[in-house]
Amino acid sequence: MKFHAMNISRLFQQAILGSVFLFLMSSHLSFAQSVSEVVNHPVRTAQDRSLDAKRKPQEMLNFIQVKPGMAALDIFSASGYTAQLMALAVGPTGKAYAFNIRAFPALDERLKEHPQANFISVVGALNELLPAMDGQIDVITIINSYHDLVNINPDIQTMNKRIYALLKPGGMLIVRDHAAKEGAGQSTTKTLHRIESVSVVADFESIGLKKVAEGDFLKNPQDPKEEHSNKVNPPEGFILKFVKR
Repeated sequence: MKFHAMNISRLFQQAILGSVFLFLMSSHLSFAQSVSEVVNHPVRTAQDRSLDAKRKPQEMLNFIQVKPGMAALDIFSASGYTAQLMALAVGPTGKAYAFNIRAFPALDERLKEHPQANFISVVGALNELLPAMDGQIDVITIINSYHDLVNINPDIQTMNKRIYALLKPGGMLIVRDHAAKEGAGQSTTKTLHRIESVSVVADFESIGLKKVAEGDFLKNPQDPKEEHSNKVNPPEGFILKFVKR
């Protein structure tokens, strides 16, 4: 049987399109399954799981879109709730760094009970983040603590410039925090432990990052944003994604 050249070309194009479609579908399904596996992984602690209803790890990971093999850095990681999620999401071919300015016994205990080669605790100075790793990080997370960083670091932009330097081209910064009232800026970071998202955008876009997305899964219309974030369950939050161009 003979085929005209046009028919062969059309069949070839259809085959290519079909392969691309199947690849995209399989990638999406694989990612969705991996997020579920991460959230339900037995290595996560009972304390982690008790925070899940408020912190929404599934929605957060879907927003970030972490991929296996990435290098991730969680700043002000404390006991490692987010860093543990990232370590599981990047898998054995990736790395997750949990950065604190002092040792956290709960983090040390986590890693003692479940040693993980790709999960690394780092203690250091905020303005000297991972000094030997410029251009090597795929994703940096600051979860519910940028307002704290503003409070304790009078030279916050020095730290922010280190974040920029650490990211690869195309690397992501994720900032999640408790929302302040419109117009509050950074005036309630100490009193209410809240910060206005527009002030966070201004800080990071001023050093060269570009805001590319904002999640809506932390909204709470019942929160008047007039009380300390710890007194509202849950406080309204925001989550922003920046990219290094």
